[in-house]
Amino acid sequence: MISIALLIPTYNEADNIRILLHSISENFKLENGVNLKIFVIDDNSPDGTSDVVEKISIKEKYDRLEIAVIRRKEKNGLGSAYIDGIKKVLNLDIFDYVLQMDADLSHDPMYLKEFFLAAKDSVDLGVGSRYVSGGGVPDWAWHRKFLSKFGNMYARALLGSGITDYTGGYNLYSTKLLKKINLSQLDSSGYGFLIALKFNALKNASKVKQIPIVFIDRKVGESKMPMNTLVKNLLLVFRLWQTK
Repeated sequence: MISIALLIPTYNEADNIRILLHSISENFKLENGVNLKIFVIDDNSPDGTSDVVEKISIKEKYDRLEIAVIRRKEKNGLGSAYIDGIKKVLNLDIFDYVLQMDADLSHDPMYLKEFFLAAKDSVDLGVGSRYVSGGGVPDWAWHRKFLSKFGNMYARALLGSGITDYTGGYNLYSTKLLKKINLSQLDSSGYGFLIALKFNALKNASKVKQIPIVFIDRKVGESKMPMNTLVKNLLLVFRLWQTK
């Protein structure tokens, strides 16, 4: 039996989280050979996201699915949330894998089965990629697609071509692999954390699998990605390249 911790960072996702948890349950209930526990990492959302999750975990217990809330006192960003969540999972020392997923419904739970298959195949790193055959970003305007593809081509050129999607947030890491990474030294200022974590994981991973995903733009709520994210990520990639 493989044990997987699914980490979902949230900030003002009360409208989406109930839908997401139900969809995860529907896609998981027929899965065999996997134990799944969801950790919702909430940055003190004003809309009460953490309260919604706690009510669901108590009143609407999904079959074979355990849900916990990690409450953080303030909004400290995606990278910081993931570091807190990963450290908690590693300290528990009962999980084989950590799976990352967005809360805004852009990551379809139907792909969970592919990540589970990757875990059963003993991969070290499973990357949900928009830039392999079968993947895509159909809702994006042409300029957003161009910027994302350019950013990932730039990252591949400097950091290595082992994966095609450095910036995506739907990923699977073995806990053995994560224990080899000094999380405290990674850039945790925002979405750049996803790049830094993959870069360091690839240096230690012996088995990597890319999983095609179609990324669907959020329908409810506002995007939390700052406009200057691309520039910050390009600078981060350059700094990481200097450490190779």
